[in-house]
Amino acid sequence: MGAGGVPSTPDTLGIRVTEAGDGHVDAIASFFWEAWRSSGPDAPGWAGASEEVIAELTTSEAIRERIGGPERRMFLAWEGNRVVAFAATRSEDAEAVELVGIIVLQDMMGHGIETPLLESAARWAVEAGFRRMSVKTEATNDRALGFYRSRGFIDSRMLVEDVEGTAMELSELIRTL
Repeated sequence: MGAGGVPSTPDTLGIRVTEAGDGHVDAIASFFWEAWRSSGPDAPGWAGASEEVIAELTTSEAIRERIGGPERRMFLAWEGNRVVAFAATRSEDAEAVELVGIIVLQDMMGHGIETPLLESAARWAVEAGFRRMSVKTEATNDRALGFYRSRGFIDSRMLVEDVEGTAMELSELIRTL
């Protein structure tokens, strides 16, 4: 079992998904730095992420705030002792949870890692009593939009949000749990 009672989920590539815990802080920090460096700051999903922003997000305190608790959950995909992908949720209200994002290392894309991460987050959300999951992604991120739509999310609305000082046009999608 992973943290919070979420089972560790093996997959055919030797990838396992667990819920993040306090003992994973250093692995999460290393993952974020590797993911950001390999993708580049202009890659979809990294809008507004400068080296300073990544440094702030990867402090032990910042990671511990996002790991768990009633409002947030974090899920990790592991290949051996290395985190190769990440998903996080944040409670919106008593019935809805937001999938804050899924990040996969560049060299692991295309291996189907996103699906077990998404399903681990959805399984946790159902067990926690949530009825809906939303996700926002850049309106131009066709890969992410296709992924979410193929997994039961439907288009909800377009919006513009400030992301680290940059106005971003986002698509919001919703899935009934």
